[in-house]
Amino acid sequence: MSDYNIISNLLSIPTFLFFHLTWLIHSLRRPLLLVSILCILSNPHAAIRKAKLFYLSIVYLILCKDKKWKVPKDDPASYFPKELGGGSSGRGSDSSNNATYREKTVILIRHGESTWNDTFNAGDRNKLLFVLFFVPNLIKAISIEVYFFISGKDQDSWFFDSPLSKKGVGQGEGLRKFLKKERMRLGSGDKREEMAIKLLLAVGEERDPSSHVVSSNLRRAISTAAIGLADRFIATNNNNSTTTCGGDDTILLIPSLQEISRNPDALTILPPYGIAHPTWCDEHIAGLHGGDSGNTFTQMINTKYANGNKSLKSNGLIRLNEFATNLFDDSKLSKDTVIVAGHSLFFRSFFQVFLPRNYEHISKKKKLVNGGTVMVTFREVTIENKKEYMIDPSSIVVVYGGFGKHTKG
Repeated sequence: MSDYNIISNLLSIPTFLFFHLTWLIHSLRRPLLLVSILCILSNPHAAIRKAKLFYLSIVYLILCKDKKWKVPKDDPASYFPKELGGGSSGRGSDSSNNATYREKTVILIRHGESTWNDTFNAGDRNKLLFVLFFVPNLIKAISIEVYFFISGKDQDSWFFDSPLSKKGVGQGEGLRKFLKKERMRLGSGDKREEMAIKLLLAVGEERDPSSHVVSSNLRRAISTAAIGLADRFIATNNNNSTTTCGGDDTILLIPSLQEISRNPDALTILPPYGIAHPTWCDEHIAGLHGGDSGNTFTQMINTKYANGNKSLKSNGLIRLNEFATNLFDDSKLSKDTVIVAGHSLFFRSFFQVFLPRNYEHISKKKKLVNGGTVMVTFREVTIENKKEYMIDPSSIVVVYGGFGKHTKG
């Protein structure tokens, strides 16, 4: 058989499988309808909630304006003097403006691979194999989603607010192992990198960490923070008598961090100000922290600002500016360092918007890899009651992973 025929036969497999999937669904339509009716009657609350999630997904796919914005032409460097990483004649350098400056150390952690990514994105997998197994993987995903519906698991979904995949859990563990290894080497490396390691693990400040840990309201980011920073939370919360994760060092959910996308995986499944329940990918967190998995996870997550999904009128730029404001809001984040678990498009946009316009950096073009961690100094200037923000371009430190194919750690 020629190579052409072999390739042709391989490429016909997805079509063959799709045909049989369609036939199978058609054949099972009546049993599935009957089972669905029984599920609705046995657990109407869960069924109604699933129906609302499906409706919400359709609405956002059609009406969401999340990506309908452009990077402002106004250069953030023009508001800061040269000694703070800005332009040589920054508007903020004029003493007559009575400019006041503040800065925060911000450490960004991108979440691990999600179940949505596992189904729809090739990632670092072989492209041909991804195409060949796309339909089987889609069947698997749909089957799991149907199971969640039938069993009344309204807090779980493969597609909506997709959690970490098995690979994503491994990427979170990869960050945790890296931090543990680097902690053993403190005192022998780059000072800025070591500073990041100490802040991430709260080394020497376990009783009163100098940093906040925050996350978007999406499950994959929350889980990545819980796994990757597990050793930090064990150390900072080890004085609580009930559980090792019941102290004051928690993962605070910040809605402005919600991913820039109209897809269902970028919509939170968490009800406004509700309790964050663990997903199947969080089960081993109990082993990391010690204690009951459900209570351990729930006590780690602070939802006091988690007011639900982004507005249909919102977009990425609006939330980026809101997040910048959140960072310097002492009523929310009073500490000098903020550790942020979030998303690739949000982080790339963060660099595009707040780095000086003429400063070329890979972060403006490439996504932070899954589990990737980077530290920056983020500055605020207040001029005549107006606030402007900038990432100091000289402050960028890749701690773990990196951008695109440029990796470290």
